[in-house]
This record gives sequence, C-alpha cells and structure tokens, in this order.
Amino acid sequence: MLLVFAFVGCDLIDGTSVQNPDLTLDEAIGQPNSAESWVAGLERRTSMFYGGFQVSHFTVAAELATDNYENKATFFNQNVDAGVYRHIDPDFDDAQFNLHRLREQAIFGIETVIPENDPDAAGTALEAEMYFFKGWSHLIAGETFVALPEEPDGAAVSPETHYNRAIEAFEEANSISANVSYDMALARTYYAMGNKSQAVQYAQDVLAADPEFLRGAEFDGVNGPINAIQLAVYERQSFNDLQPLPRLDFLDPKYGDLPGTQQSPIIMQSAEEAHLILAEAAHSDGDIGAFQGHLHDLLALIDERPVDDFDETEEGRQGTAGDIVRPDTSAFTVRADANSPFIDGLVLYRTAATTVPRVSGTSVTEAQIDALTAADVDALELYFLMRQEVMFGEARRMFDIGIRWPVSETEELNNPNITPSDIQAFIPAYVPEPYRQMNAFDMDRENFEVTIAVNMNRVLAEQKGNRFD
Repeated sequence: MLLVFAFVGCDLIDGTSVQNPDLTLDEAIGQPNSAESWVAGLERRTSMFYGGFQVSHFTVAAELATDNYENKATFFNQNVDAGVYRHIDPDFDDAQFNLHRLREQAIFGIETVIPENDPDAAGTALEAEMYFFKGWSHLIAGETFVALPEEPDGAAVSPETHYNRAIEAFEEANSISANVSYDMALARTYYAMGNKSQAVQYAQDVLAADPEFLRGAEFDGVNGPINAIQLAVYERQSFNDLQPLPRLDFLDPKYGDLPGTQQSPIIMQSAEEAHLILAEAAHSDGDIGAFQGHLHDLLALIDERPVDDFDETEEGRQGTAGDIVRPDTSAFTVRADANSPFIDGLVLYRTAATTVPRVSGTSVTEAQIDALTAADVDALELYFLMRQEVMFGEARRMFDIGIRWPVSETEELNNPNITPSDIQAFIPAYVPEPYRQMNAFDMDRENFEVTIAVNMNRVLAEQKGNRFD
C-alpha cells in the first residue's frame, strides 16, 4: 500500500511577514484552529524548500552536484556539476533562507501560536508536527552545509550541533504524539552521526510499526508550489534539461505528471532507508548473512512499490548538431567503469509509455546479493549502489558522497558572526577531478556500449567506507 503524507497546497499563513495588507498576523493566527493552519504552512514551506519553482531549486541543485544527473544547457544551476560551489550561488542562499524560515516558523508555532491562540492544540499531534519540522530544518542543515546558524544573527554551528538539535526536537515530537515518521527521522539523524546502536533501534521500530512507510513533500501544479525537479527531468523534455547517468537511466523520470492538478511528491522518508541502515550496520558488524538478509528484505519491498508510465516521446537526447550524445535505446549495455562487466536493461527506449519506479527501484538482483561472500569492499560497493538507486532524485546522494555547501553571501553580509571558513564549500579529496568526471562516460554507438568514467560507488566503498566503522 502506498502511503504518502500529503502536504497541503493552500496559501501559506506566513509567520515572518504579512502577505495580505488587510490581514495582520494577529488576526490570522487569532482564528479558530490556528495551530492546524500553522502546520499546513509548515508543510507548504517544506515543499517550497525541496523544490518550489522560483522559490528553491534545492533538490535540483543537490542532484546535479552528484553523479545522479548532469545539467545539459539549462537555466538550472550551471556550476555544481563542475564542483563550483561559490557562496554567491542563489541556490545555496534560497536553500538556507527556506531552512531558516522553516525553523523559525516552527518555533513561532510552538511558542506563540499554541499557547497564545490555540491552547487546545497543546499536547496534540499538531504540536508534535511543529517539533518535527523544527527538527527537520536542523537535520537537513547538518547534512547539507559546512555550518549554518541555528538562530538569527548567530554563529554558524557545526553539523553535529544541528544533529543534536534535531534529535532533541524529534524526541520531543515523539513524547507528545508517537509517530513512525519521528522514529524514521531519529534513525536518519543517528545514522548521520554514526551512532549505530540508536540508528538500528529506530530503524527497527519503523519497520515494526509500518513496513511500507512513506512520507513526502507534495506539490500542486495549479495553486503551487510547483515541483521544480519534475519540471527539469520531465516537463521540459525537448529541452534536454537534466540527464541521468546512463547506469541510472531506468530510474528516470522519477517525477512525472499525475492525474488532475497534483504533481509527483518528493520522498522525504521511506521504509527503504530503514532497511539500508540495518544493512550497513550488519556490514559494520562483519555479519554477511544479516547483511544479505536486509538487502533481500529491501528487494522485496521495492518489488511491492508502484511504477508508472510516462510519455517520454519528446525526450531530447541530441547534441547541438542533431547527433546522438546519450544512449537512447534499450539496445545499449552499460558498465560501471572499465573494469566492470556490461549490464543490459539499464537504458530505456523512450516511448509514450515509458515505465519507471515511482518510489524506489534498483538494478541489483537476488543473485548478486547471494554471490557476496564477505562483508568486504565488494559488498559495500553493492550497498552504495543500492542507496544511490533507491534514493535517486531525493537529494540524498550528495550527503553520501560527502559534499557540503557553504554559508551564503547574503548570510555573510548580514551576520557579523560568519567566518571565512563558513563560506568555503567542502569536497572530499576522494572525489575525482575534474569533478565533471562523475558524470562522464564513453559511448560506443557502433556496439551499443557505454562505459562510465568513474565508479563512484567503488570510490565510496574504498575511500569513505562504512559510516558505522
């Protein structure tokens, strides 16, 4: 069963400015059910952060910063593909602004809306959600940036500080109204901190409570916010905007048109991630049998997830001279690098009914999992491949690679506590230079073969290793 927590597509009641000159903030929050309206605003702000077109291109920029997608001559971010992370980049500024706003709106809801305007909401699921969104702002800040302030005009604090703030908020949410979403948030935060025992415990709690759990950010093609990554990977087909790495072609487009005015949601949380956390923990323990078992369980869940048919007949894969510059038929085979075997079925022939996974997919098979003999580098490479494929298009790959964005110029100019080190991005030394190598491949058109230049999953397995080790 597909369960997505729907984010409301209504007008935001804004906690930091007045949108309607005839309606003051006091009048807005003084209405009945103020807390419910405030939570709807938090949901909307979260969707705007992930991909509200003309508001934030966070998901697009985060995907382009990795080997998942390449930018092909579009108005989307022109720099991150090449490893250029300047603090003047508007995508970094937009992402920070929306995270700050989400945090401050959540705090205002907790400290003002409920106690002063809607006291009946105290101790209810509405208050718990406010704490969840406060924690979510800290979690994403910790995963994405080298440092970020946790309060207006404050010093930029470390990812570890943001993770600790996130845990405090998620635990408070759970104490008010226990929810599998809060358990998953805690599992993810503890995973980011490398705390194996806590990450495992919460991941197990998630799967015990809801083995098909999903939570997503929702979009609305009419009332907004509009899903920017759907625009980039699907709706502008003939413009050849964002193109996936050929070995990930079978997963694209994850976001396409839905019936009516709704657009594809961006997945924020899933039971799939709980399985992945448990598998990485088993690998850290050196338990190959448990590792394989968790990956088999993950495959079983993926098999139950829905797929959709999208019209891809206008998908542009030609160069400026009309030549074919990317694999465009299912006749192509792909290998992860020059030392890997060729695999078929990874490239799709684009038709009026191109079938792709809507939630999660993978090229990994039962046989590949069974063939593993030890919790070694080969097993970890396979694991990183599954993480990449399962969470494709969800702005998660950048965290796995270890890239972090800088504090933005706007924050620097307006906050005297920002230091020179805060405005410098971080790219791990193991990321190959030139950075576009992550997206590079050689295409043998005559033999229908594609060779990826760099197998980043092998790089991560060898250089980054297991987060729990």
